Amino acid sequence: MAPPKKRKRKLNVFRALLLTLLVLAVVLVGAGAGFTIGVIRTMPDWQPDKLQLAMTTFIYDKDGQLVEELHGEQNRIVVPLEKIPKDLQNAVIATEDARFYQHHGVDLKAILRALWINLRSGSIREGGSTITQQLAKNAFIENPERTLKRKIQEALMAIELERTYTKEEILESYLNIVYLGPGTYGVEAAARLYFGKSVSDLDLAECAMLAGLIQSPANYDPRSKGNEEAAKNRQAQVLNNMVKYGYITPEQAEKAKAEKLEYRETSKTQAEKFPYFIDAVIDEAGRLLESQGIEAAELYRGGLKIYTTLDTKIQAEMEKVYQDKSNFPPSSPDRLIESAMVVLDPRTGEVRGLVGGRDYTTRRGFNRAIQAERQPGSTIKPLVVYAPALEKGYPPAFVIDDVPVTYPGTPKPFTPVNYDGRYRGLISMREAVRWSVNIPAVKMLNSIGIDTGYEFGRRLGLPLKPEDRNLALALGGLTTGVSPLQMAAAYGAFANQGVYITPHFVTRITDRNGQDLIVNKPQRREVMSEQVAYLMTDMLETVVMAGTGKNAQIGRPAAGKTGTTSLPDTPEYRGLKGEKDAWFVGYTPELVGAVWMGYDKTDPKHYLKSVAGGGYPALIWKKVIGAALKDQPVQDFPRPSGIIYADVDAKSGLLPSDLTPREFIVKEVFTQSMLPKKVSDVWVQVQVCTTTGQLASPNCPDVTTGVFLKRPDGYNGPVKPEDAYLEAPTEVCTLHGGKGSDRPGLVSICTDPRHGAELFLANIPKPGEGGGCPPQYVKQVQLPPEKTPTRYCDLPDHRLSKDTLGPGNEETGPPAPNLTAHLEVGPNVSQPRVILRWELPGKDDFLFSIERSNQGSSRKSLAIVKDTTYTDTSVKPGFTYRYRVIALDEKNKSSTPSNEVTIAIPRR
Repeated sequence: MAPPKKRKRKLNVFRALLLTLLVLAVVLVGAGAGFTIGVIRTMPDWQPDKLQLAMTTFIYDKDGQLVEELHGEQNRIVVPLEKIPKDLQNAVIATEDARFYQHHGVDLKAILRALWINLRSGSIREGGSTITQQLAKNAFIENPERTLKRKIQEALMAIELERTYTKEEILESYLNIVYLGPGTYGVEAAARLYFGKSVSDLDLAECAMLAGLIQSPANYDPRSKGNEEAAKNRQAQVLNNMVKYGYITPEQAEKAKAEKLEYRETSKTQAEKFPYFIDAVIDEAGRLLESQGIEAAELYRGGLKIYTTLDTKIQAEMEKVYQDKSNFPPSSPDRLIESAMVVLDPRTGEVRGLVGGRDYTTRRGFNRAIQAERQPGSTIKPLVVYAPALEKGYPPAFVIDDVPVTYPGTPKPFTPVNYDGRYRGLISMREAVRWSVNIPAVKMLNSIGIDTGYEFGRRLGLPLKPEDRNLALALGGLTTGVSPLQMAAAYGAFANQGVYITPHFVTRITDRNGQDLIVNKPQRREVMSEQVAYLMTDMLETVVMAGTGKNAQIGRPAAGKTGTTSLPDTPEYRGLKGEKDAWFVGYTPELVGAVWMGYDKTDPKHYLKSVAGGGYPALIWKKVIGAALKDQPVQDFPRPSGIIYADVDAKSGLLPSDLTPREFIVKEVFTQSMLPKKVSDVWVQVQVCTTTGQLASPNCPDVTTGVFLKRPDGYNGPVKPEDAYLEAPTEVCTLHGGKGSDRPGLVSICTDPRHGAELFLANIPKPGEGGGCPPQYVKQVQLPPEKTPTRYCDLPDHRLSKDTLGPGNEETGPPAPNLTAHLEVGPNVSQPRVILRWELPGKDDFLFSIERSNQGSSRKSLAIVKDTTYTDTSVKPGFTYRYRVIALDEKNKSSTPSNEVTIAIPRR
């Protein structure tokens, strides 16, 4: 028989699966054993009976020189558990470790619960660390990373701590070592920092607020602007936890939630070096660390090295200036006039120096240079009005009419006024910036659009809010306000060819071994073209050279803007004259400085009196920046390509016309696209009566053709602008037949049919003249002044001509001089002067006596000259003068007077 065939054994699935699981188990056990060995081998070298405190952090200036040390112990005050309120102990337990008294260092239930919650939410919403684990981490672990290995090590140390200490000892150590804010460890130091009292004096609401800080002091600090709501919500969560675990009743919780907490700090006992700057460094370094997942507490325990932007030379000068009382106006007896200043490098955004107040009295106190929210006044004009106007193509020569204006508004119309009560009339953007005139700024913002100015300011880092979208923005009327740091950074874009760089204090942070933790790379953005930045700088240089900022002159190129804010328009300030804020923001190619001055709280007894931005603030800027740049080579603001210069008419911003008076021709700067192509049309010729200076009537014996200003948009308001004297008279001569005359005003009209229905004055020859309108076309009619024509007949064959052979020239004496007079006033003329010129036929050698009279005085001779011109510089504003010239012939001892001219000198 053949041997029986072996049956094939079928694969047993169950056995295969079991074998696979056994293999995996062996692998996992091996891996776990290896991982456990690794955890144990890398355990920190620690002794559970010796709690470890923080390591010192070092702060360096921009040159790498040590300027400050931060020690964790500096703001830690150890207190026994019995002095810590039971409410605070319970609040911390209920929030951080509800099963504190049940576990032995590690709470598996809490870990599983946190794992489940975090898996469901898709993010880290809850932690599973016990108070004992947190104590182990804070006391014994140098670099608390968020890794599984580190968590296991914390758990092992926590179990050992529980075997070494009682629960009460662990809780006491934790409450004395926990980080609760900048440089603040332990609940006693925190109570003094936030509430100005000992921890034993805290009530339930205050205890809940402190307990809520443990999770994230930077985000829940109730004193920091923007944190208020989050801090209050965190306090409520702590109180709810206390109710949940039976420590307080719901009624107690609601009462604590409703309590309004008052935050105050205890007085500082020891001065620091450069304290306000160091405070700013700590704030920024804490934010940078937390942005990388590193606790801000490492600043005071991590042995870090912080490299800053500080220039100790500049900072020392600022401290010196701010300690000198003579640099500030007199204060009220009970309160100090405060001030703050920031200096930064516009090319990098690095802050070189900062002073947050005149007296540093409390640690981590109010830093006005960073935290103040003050109205910027006119310093905002370049940022939200003139720079965006330049960007839209308006040149510095663009002319705005500085006359009263009102805009509709809610709840009442908006009527801007100028700080000095003056109305200058037609002025350029440059002049408006130079003298900080308000009305042109408002008109300009209205022209470019409020949204344009608003968005431009936002791009420059200003904290504008939607409520600021109104015309008051042009004058610095903001919902909240700005800080000196924000203003310095915004002006830095002008000095940096249009590029804004976020201001910063920290450049780099390393661990104790020199390894980089943070390399700060601030944001850069181009806000405007380099041509616009240069034009704005050129305008602001005028402010310092010859405007409201003259006190800031330092003997080298500098630009800047003054600013002042008025007292509130409320009943309690009625009748008071003074200011709320005074600013000066200025810059050179190397540095930008912003200075603010005022009372922290303005009220009817505490306000600035006759303190303008161009006064004390500008002088402080001058001292600090002048000293900072002493012995440094002088630099000019770099001029970009595409910048040109051209003469323009100061009253129109256009190219000068043949009629533009010389004193109103100015040189201005443009980009190629801005250069005007039109010729000025604001000057007109008008015939006036030589005697009265009014519009000539047909009966006036002597008529002069003058050049006058014609306001483009017209203005008939009750307040006349200062350039109204340049406008033509509006009243017809009242002496020779105009309005108000006792004799009727007969008008000689040319009736030549070629004129059609239009009325033209007839050209009637005077002695020594010929031609004119033929007698058959000349008709005398009586017309009211408002209907009297002002144009003379313009027909070619009706023109007047000189008639040297006529009977009117048969004179035995010298010929009569033809006298004209011209008044010179304007922005480039410091003293009014009258320029006389005369002509006479013939080439005989005559002498001329210049005579002058004014109201109620007889003629007197000013001089005898041989020239045919004379300048009278002894005139006074508000007076009217009459001039004539006598031609003297010494040969036959005869003389002949000229016509008489009248000149009215306007009041200033």
